[in-house]
Amino acid sequence: MRKILIALLLLFALPAKADRAADIDRLAKRYHSLGQLDGAVLVADHGKVVYHRAFGLANREWKIPHTTDTVFRVASLTKQFTATLVMQLAEQGKLRLGDPIGKYVPELDSGIGRRVTLHHLMNHTSGIVDYANYPGFWANRLGEKVPKADFLAIINRPLEFEPGSQGHYSSSNYTLLGWVIEKQTGKTYSEALDSMILHPAGMQRTAYDAPDRIIPRKASGYVRALGEYRPADPLWIPNVGAGGGVASTTGDFFRLDRALAGNTLLKPESKRQMFTAYVKDDVWGDLGYGYGWLVGTRTIAGKPRLVHEHGGNANGFRTLVTRYPEDGKLVVIFLNEGNGNKGPEIYRMRRDFTDVLYGQAVAQPKPSLNDVLAAEIRHAGSDAALARFKILLAQSDTPEDGDALNRLAYQYAEAGQAATGIAILQRASELFPRDGNLHDSMGELYLALGENAKAITAYRRALQLDPGNTNAVAILKRLQPE
Repeated sequence: MRKILIALLLLFALPAKADRAADIDRLAKRYHSLGQLDGAVLVADHGKVVYHRAFGLANREWKIPHTTDTVFRVASLTKQFTATLVMQLAEQGKLRLGDPIGKYVPELDSGIGRRVTLHHLMNHTSGIVDYANYPGFWANRLGEKVPKADFLAIINRPLEFEPGSQGHYSSSNYTLLGWVIEKQTGKTYSEALDSMILHPAGMQRTAYDAPDRIIPRKASGYVRALGEYRPADPLWIPNVGAGGGVASTTGDFFRLDRALAGNTLLKPESKRQMFTAYVKDDVWGDLGYGYGWLVGTRTIAGKPRLVHEHGGNANGFRTLVTRYPEDGKLVVIFLNEGNGNKGPEIYRMRRDFTDVLYGQAVAQPKPSLNDVLAAEIRHAGSDAALARFKILLAQSDTPEDGDALNRLAYQYAEAGQAATGIAILQRASELFPRDGNLHDSMGELYLALGENAKAITAYRRALQLDPGNTNAVAILKRLQPE
C-alpha cells in the first residue's frame, strides 16, 4: 500500500513540473515576440534544470540563431568570480579582508590606500570614484586600451564618502581587486580564473574574454534604438577586466550555482561572509551589498525568500542571475542586446519566471511603453503620438521609474530630433514628478537647441528635486555667471 501511495504522489507531481515549464515557455515566447528576449533562459528548481531554451539571433549579419550553448559577455557578473577568487586567497592565507588596499596597490594616494580595505572594495563601501561612470571616461576610446595610469587618475580622486559608511556601486572596486589577485597569485586574472574556479566547477564554456582569444559560439552584441538594431561599439576587454571581462553560458552559470551550493569553491564560512548584506544597495534599493552579489529577501508567494542576485550591463549585452538558495531555485537570463543601462525588461522576465516557479499566476506580458510610443511616433508623428500618451500608456507595461523614457528621449535627440526628446521628457515628468534627472536631461536637450532660458528653468527644477545634482550646479553657474 505504501508503494502505491508513493507512486500516486509522484504521478500527481510530474504534471505540475511539466505545467510550470510550459508556463515559463509561454512567457518566454511572448517576451521574444515583443522584442525583449533575444538570448537564452535557464530556470532550475531544487537544483535541477526545469527549463533551458534560446531565442533569436546570436549574429544578425549571418542570421545565426542562439542555442543554449551560446556564449555571452556577462559584464558585471564577472564580479562574482572576482569575489570568489579573493575569498579563496583569504582561505589560503595569501591576504586578509581587513588589509588596506595600499598594501597591494602602492600607486594609490596614501589617504585612500590606508583607509580603504579589501572588505570595503568587495561590498562597494569604499567611497572610491567609479571610473566606469566618470564623465567623459569612455569618450572616443571605448575600443582602445586605457593605460593603468588613467584608471588611477580617477580612482585617486577624493573619496565620495568615508569608507564603510554607505554603499555605492563602483567598478573601480573590482578593478583594484583584480590587481590584487594578479599580485598575490603571480598569474594573470585569466589564468587564476581558469585554475581556481572554472576547472574545479566544470565550467568548460566560460572564459576571460581577452581581445586576443577566440571563444567558440560567442554571440555578437547589438544595440536597439527606436526599433532598429545596430552592432554595439567594440570594447577593449582589459579595460573592464575583473569587473566585467568574463564570457559564459547560461548552462555554466547553473554549474556555478551548484558549486556555490556545495563546498567545491568555498568553505561555509567564506560563503557566509560572501552572502551577508553589509549595507543597502543603491542599484534597486531592495537588497544589500554582499561580496560580488546583492543579497536580501523578497516576498514571493506570500513569504519572504532569501535572494542572491546580480545583473550585468555592457554595450551589446544584458545579463541577470537570481538565486533562491533555500529552495534551490535559479533564474538565469542572458541577452545580446543592450546599451550599458539596466533595462527593466530583463527584471520583469525574472519576476515572471520566478512567480511561475513558486506557483503564482502571471499576467500576459505587455509591450514596453518605449516600443509602443516609438512605433506610434513612426506611424503618426511625434505630436499626434504624444497627444495619445495616456492611451498608449494603458496599452503597455507601466514603467516603474523614468529611466526608460529618459533613454528614449536621448535616442531621439541622437537622431536629430531633440524637440521630440523634450516632449517625451515632459510626459515622463508628469508620470514621475519627483524625478530630478528627467529635468536635468531636459535642460541638456534645451541647450542642444540653443534655448538657454528654458534650459535654466529645467536645471533649476532638477536642482530643487535633487540638491546634490552637481551637474546642474555647474551648468547653472556657466549659464548664469555672477
